[in-house]
Amino acid sequence: MKTFKTTFLALIATAFVFAGCGAFTQTPQEKEETANLVTNGIENGDIYIVIDRIQPRSFPQKETMDGYSISIKDGLLKCYLPYMGRVETSFPNEDAIAVDADNVPVSVKTTMNPRGRKCYALLEFSFQNRYNSEIFYVTIETYTNGMAYIKVDSQWRDFINYTGHFDNRPVKKEKK
Repeated sequence: MKTFKTTFLALIATAFVFAGCGAFTQTPQEKEETANLVTNGIENGDIYIVIDRIQPRSFPQKETMDGYSISIKDGLLKCYLPYMGRVETSFPNEDAIAVDADNVPVSVKTTMNPRGRKCYALLEFSFQNRYNSEIFYVTIETYTNGMAYIKVDSQWRDFINYTGHFDNRPVKKEKK
């Protein structure tokens, strides 16, 4: 009976979340600007995605407000994404467990309107962790509404998913 109540409450909570998702609406101009941000970013190889939610395989999902992002510009990947999940190796320090790249060259395979998927474009690439020889395999599903779904897989850990949105790249402030 306790399991039934827990399941029922979870279903009710999910219904409220999905009902709330429809409350956010964009004007036609905002929709067009967002679609242009996505399409131009993919066409020009200038992608900046802010991470909103972390979805580990073995733990509950979490929202994030810590400014995590993934960026690809001129063939260089920059990201620092938190990791939660089962790991099958040891790491030299606590920063090494993160999905971390700092201007790492990547070759992105882009598939436009992939068959069997509703996304605008599918981006795939791999890179080596900066702290050890671990290879990350990354798949990003992009949508013209600005949403992005990111899957990161590795040979030494559980896969992890991230949900985010395309955003304008932050402007660097000049020091005076």
